[in-house]
Amino acid sequence: MGRKNKRKTNKGRDPQPLLLRNNNSNSNSKPPTQGTRLAFLEKSKRQVSINATYNEPLILPKKPNMTLDAMGVVPPKKRTATATAERLIRAIEMIEDIEKLQAGRVPSGEDLVDIHALRADGSYIRECVLWIRAYISSDFRVPCKAHLLFGSPLPSCWTHITSLCPLEDNGPQLMRVDALSFVILLAAAIRMSSPGRERFSLQIVHELHAHAEGNYDWLDFDDLRRHEETKGLDEAYLRFATAWVGIKRARALYRDRDQRTVLPFQSRDDVATQSKSLLRSIEIFAGEQRRYLPNSPVGHWNSGWVSSQTKHNGRHPWAAAVDFYNQMADCCLLADGADDDFYRAAAGVEIAMSLIIGGKPLVGYAVPSGAKVQVLRDLIANNDWDADREMKLNIGAPTPAAAREASAKERRRLLEGVPPTRLEHGETVIVPHWEVSRIWNFAMEAYARVEGFGYGQCVYGETSGWDIVESFLKGQHGTLVPQRYVTCPQVGFKGTRDKGSWPCDFCGKVESDLKQCSVCKKVQYCSRDCQKKAWKATHKHECIPAK
Repeated sequence: MGRKNKRKTNKGRDPQPLLLRNNNSNSNSKPPTQGTRLAFLEKSKRQVSINATYNEPLILPKKPNMTLDAMGVVPPKKRTATATAERLIRAIEMIEDIEKLQAGRVPSGEDLVDIHALRADGSYIRECVLWIRAYISSDFRVPCKAHLLFGSPLPSCWTHITSLCPLEDNGPQLMRVDALSFVILLAAAIRMSSPGRERFSLQIVHELHAHAEGNYDWLDFDDLRRHEETKGLDEAYLRFATAWVGIKRARALYRDRDQRTVLPFQSRDDVATQSKSLLRSIEIFAGEQRRYLPNSPVGHWNSGWVSSQTKHNGRHPWAAAVDFYNQMADCCLLADGADDDFYRAAAGVEIAMSLIIGGKPLVGYAVPSGAKVQVLRDLIANNDWDADREMKLNIGAPTPAAAREASAKERRRLLEGVPPTRLEHGETVIVPHWEVSRIWNFAMEAYARVEGFGYGQCVYGETSGWDIVESFLKGQHGTLVPQRYVTCPQVGFKGTRDKGSWPCDFCGKVESDLKQCSVCKKVQYCSRDCQKKAWKATHKHECIPAK
């Protein structure tokens, strides 16, 4: 396959996420401090805050029209646009430039052309660069006319990429892919976005990933500086873009099993298209996004999404919720630094949702003296400790004596190796209600700016927690004004999760219109029959009237 350089490469593998955020060796991103509004999201501020309050009125906007065709949305004039809208406008202008390039080119009449002929066509190379920049700068939200995707030929060599292997065991199938060919193939993978072509697009991405990770001497991204059309591209940007396309295509296959088999000889049982393998690919790609563009919120957003898929990632539901919270908190901080309203709003909504399911692992209980304390459980429990080693515990207690009692209990748990996700008798996971309200309002302010130019459906459609948070705040905020905390209605992610839907607490069926128990308001059922069966089975012994 050619000579390889001897220098070692980092494969982009992430350590297994634990209960709280750990320092990932592949991520150099350090979310900047963004003033007092998001100070409570900073890692050093993710602590017990007994005396914190938030009394601002809730912002509860009307949900966007999800039937609106994003392709037909006209962006605002630049004089009224926000920084986020201007980035989208520039991406739309790039699509318009692509249309002009295609209109001015003499049609070849062929769908596939030899890549060497395409390399010699400066107009085609410019079009490829525009495809990459338009879609990556807009996070694939740019509207595009369908005929443009088929308006230029594709490189014929992509048809020689016949197999799809797991990303960790992937190897090149093409003999030589230099930097210019890399750009052409990446643009081809972006254009192959229609249903039925996602698998082929993912095969191209895996091929590019294999060449980039292999460090072949002919793939030198510095060569792009010699071409006028590509001199603005570099390795970090192209690796980030490759990972983004890979995530989009892998997620499409992950969600739709029917798209995993396109040709007769392909099987759903292929290792690379199994749900766990696709999820692992997304995890690797997200780690590479954080590594190559550490100041972008996108990598943390995608890593958080992976954490939420507890059905296939094998993580403890509560640990997954905590990791999700930390990833989305970093995403929100980076989005604020980048002036990105899309991720300010979307990550803010997801943070609020994760808090509701125990994403900030605050555990409340009464110590022997009767005082009620709060403890923020930490990764420290995963290490081996001896009796003489100092332990830093995050405890909130009304008196020093109560704090000492709580410290003794937490110390005992750590020394005995009790998993931090295990709750003992009398312990309850609690939700910092003031934080939910504060981050929700922050997100809704960003959402209003996005909705101002007609793209609010992108925020609502890309989040999983909007309906959950909204119903939580609408149903309980009025009675919780004097209080600062509320019992967590559900600890961690359940195995199946969908937008605005929860599983029935008896049969597990996922519905968007579940009926809540009118007494305790903690469980919900899909039907009257399930409610009756659950009452007879267990709920009559557990139902306590909500305060």
